[in-house]
Amino acid sequence: MLRALAAVLVACAAFAAPFRPAPEEARFAEMLDRDHHPLEAREAAKAYLARHPDSWLACEVIGMVCLSTDGDLPRALYYFTRSRELLERAYGGAWGPGTPTGYYSSVLGFQASTQYRMERYQDALRTLDVHDRLFVKKRPVDHAWPLMKLGRDREARLKIDEAVAGGDPKDVANALNTLAAMEAESDRPEAAFATQMRIYDLEKAAGKDRDCTLIRNAADGAWHLGQTARAEQLLLEAADHFQAGTVTNPWGDLAGLYLEEQRLPEAMDAVKRMHQWAFHSRPLAAETHWSTRQILTGGLLLYCGATDEALAVARRVRERPDRHATGSARDGQREAGTQVFLYQALLDALARDGEELSYAPWKRRPGILARMAGHAVEAALARRRAGTLLMANPDRLGHSLRVLAPQAVAELPGGEVLLPRIAGPGVAEAEAGRLLGRTGPMAERERGFLLLALGAARLERGDARGALEALGAAEPALPAEYAVLHTQLLALRAKAQTLRGDRAGALVSLTGVLQRDGGELRRLGVSLPCHIQAVGPLAREAAGLLASSPRFTRDPAGFRVTVEAIAGGGLQGGLDSPQGTVLCRFQVPPGPDRDATVREFCRRFHHRAFGPRIDLSQQQIRSLEGSTLSAQSAEEQLKGILGN
Repeated sequence: MLRALAAVLVACAAFAAPFRPAPEEARFAEMLDRDHHPLEAREAAKAYLARHPDSWLACEVIGMVCLSTDGDLPRALYYFTRSRELLERAYGGAWGPGTPTGYYSSVLGFQASTQYRMERYQDALRTLDVHDRLFVKKRPVDHAWPLMKLGRDREARLKIDEAVAGGDPKDVANALNTLAAMEAESDRPEAAFATQMRIYDLEKAAGKDRDCTLIRNAADGAWHLGQTARAEQLLLEAADHFQAGTVTNPWGDLAGLYLEEQRLPEAMDAVKRMHQWAFHSRPLAAETHWSTRQILTGGLLLYCGATDEALAVARRVRERPDRHATGSARDGQREAGTQVFLYQALLDALARDGEELSYAPWKRRPGILARMAGHAVEAALARRRAGTLLMANPDRLGHSLRVLAPQAVAELPGGEVLLPRIAGPGVAEAEAGRLLGRTGPMAERERGFLLLALGAARLERGDARGALEALGAAEPALPAEYAVLHTQLLALRAKAQTLRGDRAGALVSLTGVLQRDGGELRRLGVSLPCHIQAVGPLAREAAGLLASSPRFTRDPAGFRVTVEAIAGGGLQGGLDSPQGTVLCRFQVPPGPDRDATVREFCRRFHHRAFGPRIDLSQQQIRSLEGSTLSAQSAEEQLKGILGN
């Protein structure tokens, strides 16, 4: 990006002939172009500006470095605005031979670009209008994106047509990219994907360096059509074309896709690569989607059982949302997604608190109860804020229940089934029912997601029979790739079957959940019917504490929990399905005393039984985001993400 900006200065110098800047001004401009020393150029320009406060070129060079090297948008805008003011004051609008017309054109372009990145779209359009009134070479492609962000689609389409008619390959690609974003935001995913693939084919035919953003956008279009395998293929292709100045990070998209498919080893690797990509990007690019990267990191932590660390991430991103200028998200959409993620993390923390309360010593219980109360209040506030944002836009709830639609708010897989609770089950049920009445390819593609939402809404208001009917229809309609949603479907079905008295059916559903990800039982507040068998006095103490856990209910025909003493004073235990399938086995060595051994066993049991199913032999990850970690468990590996 910096070289491109420096090339602009060279072109401006040629365009402005016979105008020539002062020798010292020319020198720090050359530092950007020929020597590629942006920091030295900035310091030289600052020193010159201190002696010559009317140097518009010094202001422009400082602004360029602030924009491309520092990622400091407010400071860049200040210097570009100052440069423009100085140029207009010096030449009074009389642009002719011997005046720096090329430099003035570039300053206007940089100012408009910075304004739109700061989400000041109207200001950017005013700046571009000034440019196009003065110069023969217009900037129609630069108008299109701010116009789209302001909802002025008709004007944006006219500018897109003008840019495409101009024939410049770069302008054509950028114009079509804006058109694809408009089609997606207008809920026309087929048209959006067709436009994205048109760009893809044009770039491929040109035989030049590929633009990873345009390839990634094509992957996004495939994902919105439910073509997850095609999306993964395109994202992996985009990941082969690293560009330091682009805001795109295909590894983040891959991490989200792998999380949805419960491919946790691949998700862990993708998160590590996502942070490495951002680390090697320019500051502006790295900072643009900081919040999104943190949410994906927190989601991975959540699904690997690192509850406290996931909650810390969720709280952090709540205070620092991303700018939306380079994406097509609408106001409030990403904040709603952030609040849903925070709610997910708080529900997990509350469930963990309840489990810990069942085996903690009495002296620690007041502290745990106080923590639970704090988490409950925070969860209620997050739910309320998410609900407000969800209902602020008339289309947002429907789009979110459809999952693949452009205004869907859930940033992480699994947040979708909480939306009926957040928005209100009656409202969600009515909206899902309305959407299920549609016909056509889109309706068929989204049918499974809507039936799942309908089942969750009915269960939320206590209609177990209606929930089972909807969930039964959802299972074959829900694409197999959405493994998290399938696991949640089984958990919700088990809950509904329990309410209906279908114990045998509930046990089958619960077994399916435990074989996929037992953590969903914790996150959705589902208890496991079981009988506990203990051998020995120490084992009976542990069994007594386990029996009081909110994760278990007594049922002689349910799951079998075993606890027995081992040589040396330790304990071993396990969880078996009613059919005898081994779901987990583990041992706990003796602790400092008898009581510590028992309580550590209970803690470890909850972690193992209600944690993700990861084959650690698949993992060769030793670090995430540059932190060297042991490979003892997924949780221990993932905690290193928070090091930066």
